[in-house]
Amino acid sequence: MFGIGTGEILVILVIALLVLGPKEIPKVARTIGKTLKDIHRFKDELRQSMDIEFEQYEKKEPSKEENKDEKKEDDKIS
Repeated sequence: MFGIGTGEILVILVIALLVLGPKEIPKVARTIGKTLKDIHRFKDELRQSMDIEFEQYEKKEPSKEENKDEKKEDDKIS
């Protein structure tokens, strides 16, 4: 996770304990958790809307390969 090892995580937690104190750490952890949850939800919604847009675009526009195949068939028929 982010290239951080167990030792580094322990050092960060000890520093947080010293700076924030034992009463503030649960509040901070809860706030960080809610923020990460919101970011994850936003990412999922964005991905879903992008997938829908791409599907609609693909339905409207025929692919370039289909256009090339149609031109080749027209040339062969003529």
